[in-house]
Amino acid sequence: MKNKNQILSLKVSKIILGFFIIGFIIIFSFLSIRRNDTLNSYYYDLGIMNQVVYNTSEGRILEMTNQTYKKNMSRFAIHFDPILAFFGPFYKIHQGPEVLLIGQAIILGLGALAVFLLGTHILKNNLMSLFFAISYLFYFPVERALLFDFHAVVLSTTFLLFAFYFDLVKKYWFYFIFIILSLLTKEHIGLVVLMFGLYQVFVKNKKKVGLMTIFLGFIFFVLTVYLIIPYFRGDTHFASNYFYNIKERLPTIIKNGFSYSKTLILPVFYSIFSPLTFLVALPEWAINIVSTNNNMRSIFFHYNSVIVAVLYYSLILGFKNFNHIFKNRLIRALVLLIFLVLLIRSIYLYNPVPQLVRHPAVYKEISKEKKEALIKWQKILKDDQIKVSTTPKLAPFFTNRQYYYNFLYDSAFKEMGETEEDVLKNDLYKYTNADFVIINRSEIGDLLKGGLRVIFYQTLRDDKRYEMIYSNDRDEDSIEVYRKVF
Repeated sequence: MKNKNQILSLKVSKIILGFFIIGFIIIFSFLSIRRNDTLNSYYYDLGIMNQVVYNTSEGRILEMTNQTYKKNMSRFAIHFDPILAFFGPFYKIHQGPEVLLIGQAIILGLGALAVFLLGTHILKNNLMSLFFAISYLFYFPVERALLFDFHAVVLSTTFLLFAFYFDLVKKYWFYFIFIILSLLTKEHIGLVVLMFGLYQVFVKNKKKVGLMTIFLGFIFFVLTVYLIIPYFRGDTHFASNYFYNIKERLPTIIKNGFSYSKTLILPVFYSIFSPLTFLVALPEWAINIVSTNNNMRSIFFHYNSVIVAVLYYSLILGFKNFNHIFKNRLIRALVLLIFLVLLIRSIYLYNPVPQLVRHPAVYKEISKEKKEALIKWQKILKDDQIKVSTTPKLAPFFTNRQYYYNFLYDSAFKEMGETEEDVLKNDLYKYTNADFVIINRSEIGDLLKGGLRVIFYQTLRDDKRYEMIYSNDRDEDSIEVYRKVF
């Protein structure tokens, strides 16, 4: 009877979790698509990803227009994320970023299943396993990553969680499949895989599998960072600019690192009770903390994705270790209550949904005229051989083509050690490679206040090589189209 009840409990838990996962996928597919439809996505990075996958679907494997070099190059010149090619066939069904956004929501949502499986195997407690799996769906780095366009590295959260599970149950074919899938999402994943291999050898005493994992992670990292990316780029990795003057910045690094780490850890603080597992993500922590790019320590972006997988594995192991150390039921219950309070607090402070939070995801509808203008010019410029340049928020609508040039510049130029003079020198005339330039005037700002964006816009307006052929006459909210005349 006991075993029968346990089986029934497991089935009920899986059904409940299934409803939560399906709801999560539907909500975040809808919200991420609406974010793009209401012009809240950007060239960096949804426009980039859309062009890469579109070109792949047309036989131009992982090809994109590199904005730095102003020519088409392999995606490998920026990042090593060949997992993008897997989305190419789906563009034969629908060509557009919606494929990426829905696919990302599905894969990340399934990470909750991996958390549940880890919990049932480690804790032997279906209720707590369900609780931790649902908490994963409400963990703010998971939700925020889904509402910042599409990034291949976000998929590594789920891939790594399943790898951890299959390692536990000793199904090593599946383990290595998911390790390889995670490695295909970004070049630096190799460091975390290497650390997990060390964990297997010295903590789990799995020498054969651990050594294979170490070798795989090390070789992958060296090949991608020091050979493949420099080969396709013709230079060192662009992100190397994020790690200068470390000694001089050390006090700031320590201060920012503490604040960043505290924000991520508090809602899952049981993870610190499995410190050796926790350290698997050390390379990722270090990269994010030391970087001059403040976005890498933000709650709003995708840079926490690898850390999330390790944190949730550590959370489950830490919960087990805590209960092993503290036998008193009152202490256990009190600490669990604190955990729940901190989780709810983090949901209120940092989550984009539900609506009863401090910063809810609200995407206001764009004007009817603007929407009609976008649809019209998407149809007119449907030929993928027409070279187009647009302001960043229009990019996802116009990157279904071989050549695309982002009007304006990378907003993170200061973090890369560049000045406004560098931007004007390198990016001001990038649009001249395009046959058509489409401007969303609301991205330019107040012309009377000046600034870099206004300089770019006025340069186009004064350029005799281009003529305005369309405007929906809404002043600062208008869509303007310029055609190259010679």
